[in-house]
Amino acid sequence: MNYTLREICTITGGTLVGDGDTRITGVASLEGARQGDITFVKGEEFIEKALKTRASALVVHREIKEFKSAPSLRSRAGLGGQIVVKDPFLAFVKILEVFSQERGKRHRGIHPPTLVAKTATIGREVSIGAYSVIEEGAVIGDRATLYPMVYIGHNTKVGEDTLIYPMVSIREEVSIGKRVIIHSGTTIGGDGFGYLQVEGRHVKIPQVGTIEIGDDVEIGCNVTIARATLDKTVIARGVKIDNHSHIAHNVIIGEDTMLIAYAKIAGGAVIGKNVMIAEDVGITDHATIGDNCVIGGGSNVYKSLPPGSVVWGSPAKPIMEEKRLQVLLRKLPKMWETLKRFGNLR
Repeated sequence: MNYTLREICTITGGTLVGDGDTRITGVASLEGARQGDITFVKGEEFIEKALKTRASALVVHREIKEFKSAPSLRSRAGLGGQIVVKDPFLAFVKILEVFSQERGKRHRGIHPPTLVAKTATIGREVSIGAYSVIEEGAVIGDRATLYPMVYIGHNTKVGEDTLIYPMVSIREEVSIGKRVIIHSGTTIGGDGFGYLQVEGRHVKIPQVGTIEIGDDVEIGCNVTIARATLDKTVIARGVKIDNHSHIAHNVIIGEDTMLIAYAKIAGGAVIGKNVMIAEDVGITDHATIGDNCVIGGGSNVYKSLPPGSVVWGSPAKPIMEEKRLQVLLRKLPKMWETLKRFGNLR
């Protein structure tokens, strides 16, 4: 990774102040930056830290003129230049994207030993890592990257520019959109958990549906997404799913919804758009969660929620109601002692 500050300024769309030929070879925090690194100043409250950084360049919300008024600071920091933008954090994210792509570049082609079925369709500039298996009828889109030991089942489609990390298993008849990122250990297309109770025994219901995952979805490590019993499980465009979450059969998740770690969505639940599901939340089967809801960490949702609900607790309830209950619960021991004194209770 080796860019001039001028090249990086072009990436951000900002205004360059200083030496555009400064070489940038890394990214870092204000505190951890060294010569060759670029970092960012999120706001005015971080200016003091910025004056102490050893970074070669800064992305800033305004030009930090204090360096000019105190040459000793400039010398200590070794600052080559500043990029002035409206939103330094967002601009720095753009820089991180470029550096991340550079670091993650892989050789194009199919790396042996790899098993690719004769009827599979492999797009242009694809990278398929060693020990991967691509089954009959599978389609791998242009510029897709599959790391080693990835399994793609028969008739599964993987969209253009999708990135799949090692040890991911995607079973048959699944559709993965464009620019999807799937992290290590995730399994997509396992059977939904469906059984009939017949004379005290569990009779398996064959799971013959599929899964449809939209464009720009990101799925964390060790996530499980079950295929539908019939029809399809749907993860819509832009959904983000954190590590260790479980999506059961026939669940539908709307666009731009976010699931934080250990979220558990039971079969047939319908989650709207732009919903925020915090860590370790459980949602019961066939519940409908309206658009723009927020569900606090550790909650258990046992019934449907109207759009815009903000809930917390187990069972989940309006967040202010749950907060009042939490306050009362902390007071119960003292209240009990008072009752015993005045009521001769044991």
